[in-house]
Amino acid sequence: MAPRIQTTPSRLSQTLGNRQRFITSANNNHIKRWLSLLDRKGIKKHGQCLVSGKKIVLETLTHHPTLCQELLYSEKTPDLPKLPRHVMSFELTDALFQKIDTVGTVFPLLICQTPKVSSADLSVPPEGLEVLCPLGNPMNLGMVIRSCSAFGVQKLILLQEAANPFHPKTIRASSGAVFNLSIDEGPEIQNLTDHELRRWVVSLDLKGRNLSTWQWPQHVRLLVGEEGLGLPDITFHHTLMIPQTNAVDSLNAAMATSIALFAYRQQFPLSEYYSESN
Repeated sequence: MAPRIQTTPSRLSQTLGNRQRFITSANNNHIKRWLSLLDRKGIKKHGQCLVSGKKIVLETLTHHPTLCQELLYSEKTPDLPKLPRHVMSFELTDALFQKIDTVGTVFPLLICQTPKVSSADLSVPPEGLEVLCPLGNPMNLGMVIRSCSAFGVQKLILLQEAANPFHPKTIRASSGAVFNLSIDEGPEIQNLTDHELRRWVVSLDLKGRNLSTWQWPQHVRLLVGEEGLGLPDITFHHTLMIPQTNAVDSLNAAMATSIALFAYRQQFPLSEYYSESN
């Protein structure tokens, strides 16, 4: 027997007229697809991502409507946002909705098309501040993305070791900033050995020059080390360290990145940079 999918009147149709379906079966292909978006394999296969959290969902609908494709909700969902006409809406049983709403936001979930990620050409000089990131923890990556957006990073280049930027945890940790940032895909961190690739790279490690006194070049790529693993045994032209006490072994990778980005902006303030660029 085919999974039950039927059209039914709902709160949404009474006001917006969006196409809707009501799903009650866990074996439904839509349910399987949405659940697969909880990991990177499903995200890559379908070219879609799951957005959760009231603030992020509403901002995505407002600022990136063309990326929005489907809205999921249950009969217990307290609020329904206004939708663009092209967005398909699905009412799920509360049990099915909770399986997909793993964080327990209760607010409707948004299914979006993932923006295109291009391959980075690291042989080309950087323009302004760029970041090379290998972070495999989705939440750490999300926090780095949020900081990159806040400090005006021109491009985030995700190395092969990095988590998928459109993982649900990454999107939430970035507070939706992942949709506003220019993101490219780079090589494995071990492949950053070519002299031409390394000439613009400044690495962040526990050993190196004092970050607080270093003079930054305006056009630079900041390389972040993976938490716990650090950086590979490659000699970069410049390596910086954040001075700290011996009370802790190291800072969280996302926090260290934010400090480095702030230090760069101390020398190249956002207002000055953007006035020069424009």
